[in-house]
Amino acid sequence: MDRLPPAYDATPGDDALEAAIEKRLVDIDSGRYRTNVASVLRKFATWARDQHTISSPEDIDDDLCRQYARDLARADDRDDISPETARRYFAYVRSFLTWAVYEGLIPTNPAKTNHAEGPLPTDETETDQQYWTARDRDAICATATARVDDAGESDDIDRTAAYRDQALVFLLSYSGARSAELVAVSDDEERDGLRWRHVDLDAGTMQVFGKNRTRESAPILDDALRPLRRWKQLREPDENEAVFPRLDNAAKALDPTPSITTQSARDILAKLCEWSDYEFEEPLKPHGARRGLGREIYRENPQLAQDVLRHKSIETTHKGYAQEAAKRTRDEANDLISGE
Repeated sequence: MDRLPPAYDATPGDDALEAAIEKRLVDIDSGRYRTNVASVLRKFATWARDQHTISSPEDIDDDLCRQYARDLARADDRDDISPETARRYFAYVRSFLTWAVYEGLIPTNPAKTNHAEGPLPTDETETDQQYWTARDRDAICATATARVDDAGESDDIDRTAAYRDQALVFLLSYSGARSAELVAVSDDEERDGLRWRHVDLDAGTMQVFGKNRTRESAPILDDALRPLRRWKQLREPDENEAVFPRLDNAAKALDPTPSITTQSARDILAKLCEWSDYEFEEPLKPHGARRGLGREIYRENPQLAQDVLRHKSIETTHKGYAQEAAKRTRDEANDLISGE
């Protein structure tokens, strides 16, 4: 596996890319800012050389920048790369390439495209991210279940797809797993979707391909087990089949059973929200299920929330639920003061 950009040495290289970085650093007045930029640019340069044989600014294209953004997004907790830090690292590189355009070293900035910036992580603070409420979770699960019931009475509804979608919705709702751990990611060959061999319904666990790109044990809460068992019974899959396969040819999975993608998962949720008798403030998004479940557990037991979400440290959990942490501190302080 490629090592992530932040893990690379910031030692200066000896090529045209390093020469451009040196020249860029001379143009930066602030000493502290220069130091920060130098470290990030040289780590980027080392990554680009070692993994992609890049030796000059001219060799950098938007595909390389997209890969850099993707690797930043994959950085796990041991690298201490928050979404905000990942975006800042990318911004340093993007600014360097803008400078290279002004210097006539490259014609356009390859990092300044939607394609290049697409994989960058979004901020996970509570102010701008979706968190499913318990009502949201109950409503979308009820809608998915009603869709299954309706499929038994109507030829207009694909029965197999309805069971698959119900199982997906319940597993998102009651596992704390990321959608990229359950279904395929279109531009990541290693993320080809959860397979039945990874699922132990008797134990209520599964082995997901986690954020740090290794297999991790994740819980399947009881509410998700019945829809998964019904889906497996209907499907009668072999162990290598995707748990959430693409369905073609009269609802028969294509060989070798490719999984639906993260975009498909978003589309499924959006459609279910449209069909629902409940009104949602906005279409539910897959990662909102993880955040919402984590917040609900965090309110009662932060350590358990860390375990369910598989955070490497409790500090990561506290940071992800900063507002809840503040409320918890306030309540505990009030109890202490009131008891005096």
